[in-house]
Amino acid sequence: MIEVLSARAFWCSPDERILWCHPLAPVSTHYVLYQVSGLDEWGDKRWTAGKVLGGIASGVAGTAMEVLSPTDGDSYSTPSIQHAVVSGRDRDCLAVTHLAQWQTSGVNTKGGGREFVWALTSHRLGLLEFAKNESDGGGLLGGLKKKIGGSGQDDAGNGQRAVQLPGLVVHAEFPRNIISNVAVAEHKVKGQERKFLRVALADGSAIDLSAPGSGTYSDGKVDRLLAMTFGRE
Repeated sequence: MIEVLSARAFWCSPDERILWCHPLAPVSTHYVLYQVSGLDEWGDKRWTAGKVLGGIASGVAGTAMEVLSPTDGDSYSTPSIQHAVVSGRDRDCLAVTHLAQWQTSGVNTKGGGREFVWALTSHRLGLLEFAKNESDGGGLLGGLKKKIGGSGQDDAGNGQRAVQLPGLVVHAEFPRNIISNVAVAEHKVKGQERKFLRVALADGSAIDLSAPGSGTYSDGKVDRLLAMTFGRE
């Protein structure tokens, strides 16, 4: 994917390896949901944790998540499958504080046409935004032209063509020294067992990522992300 080239050009250091990139799809009205004491499901301050997932997490530290059961009076509809869930003991946990800029900027609210990606490298986990730039550069999402080999001929006729890479914004970073483990966590979501890739942090907080879709296809993608995390694929 061309976004990987953009991440390498704009974000990565020379010795940094990208292990995987995983798109963050919006569900309901938000991209990231929260299960943190003191915050509601959307990450706004509340005195009780939101109810997001049910079941018992496996493989890493963390408490069992509460059963998903919005009341009849709720004004929103919690989605059946969340693609990113933050969990932690309180709103000062590492998972929340490292996503603070993302949350306060308002981009967590679903916006049309925005492309967000989780990227795990040898150095960090990042939440990145890519956008195709219509100009030659400049601006927050300004792109970068790179010469790549191909069948097309550029003006010099040297067998290379200029490609406009997507611009990139870094919304959050989690250094590898605060990531304690990456493992598969299993949850029941509305009665269905689903696999999530859990990135556990040093203080016990975590980010759970699922793949779009349902059934063995989605579970298989989570297993593949885990394999790529440890260089097994």
